[in-house]
Amino acid sequence: MRISRLLCLLTLLVPAAFAQNGSIAGAVLFPKGEPFTGAVVQIKNASTGATLKATTAAGGKYTIADVPPGNYELTVNMRGVLPYTQKDVAITAAKTTDVNIRLKEGTQLSTLGEDALGAIADAKLHRPPSGPTPRMPDGKPDLSGVWWRPAVADPGKPEWLPNAVAIANQRRGNNNADSPMAHCLPSAVTRMGPLFQFSQTKDAIVVINDDESPGFHQIRLNRTAHPKELDFDLWYGDSVGRWEDDTLVVDRVTFKDEVWLDEEAHPHSEKLHVVERFRRPDLGHLERTVTVEDPGVLAKPWVLKQVSDLAAGEEIREFICAENNKDVAHMVGK
Repeated sequence: MRISRLLCLLTLLVPAAFAQNGSIAGAVLFPKGEPFTGAVVQIKNASTGATLKATTAAGGKYTIADVPPGNYELTVNMRGVLPYTQKDVAITAAKTTDVNIRLKEGTQLSTLGEDALGAIADAKLHRPPSGPTPRMPDGKPDLSGVWWRPAVADPGKPEWLPNAVAIANQRRGNNNADSPMAHCLPSAVTRMGPLFQFSQTKDAIVVINDDESPGFHQIRLNRTAHPKELDFDLWYGDSVGRWEDDTLVVDRVTFKDEVWLDEEAHPHSEKLHVVERFRRPDLGHLERTVTVEDPGVLAKPWVLKQVSDLAAGEEIREFICAENNKDVAHMVGK
């Protein structure tokens, strides 16, 4: 009898305890109103400092349940948009507080891959068309098309040498003021997107990135080797491609000193050698495996793997960085 009464008491108390807490819900939107799927919403109790988080789902919607009553600071810090902060968000027992968030574009427009278009490309639920791999008249896969920024399938484990770490830390510590992209120069060697295009012919493939200047480079298919002597180094390196069955293997060398190796501001040395392997397994996907060899900054070769979805219906538009470069005034360093 006592056990039964105790169970009944607990049954009454547990819901009552949960009823003492509240919840917060809403949606997170990009500056132009697109739902932000995958955004992290955090609330911090103003009195205790305790934090709770939620990640937005389809439609940019989020819910943080079982929140103790009190005042909270709500924050959203995501790439490509200004940090969002809302203080004095009141959570009341047994009630849901609605907070909808519309983010604002940051000052780094089209810089270092941190533009809002890039964030949208990452968050968008792509539905690439299905079908067989398209082919050229000679039977080789046709890689032509506009593609979304590659999703990272395997980031690899780069083992940076101390000098590379020191330079990257210095650059980041100086607010990336010397970023090439901030000054209308090409982006990092390993970066592609947020949209990029392959235009393939028998003798060459032209690769175009939509948010940098000049934004294009050529992969030569009609050469078997790099020139023995180049009069000058290149931002994109000299690229020579060859086919191994249905895989395009691209060999890249002779990069300018000024180019950054990756989006984390790591440098490279004159020993940099990059090999890209592109494969189109079907109509809607493009696989990219990148092997970075540079004994001047890496203890061993770094291999990363990416997959892009075909951006059906999208197109690369004209981009003149110097015409409206809003970065320079803000890139003052520390």
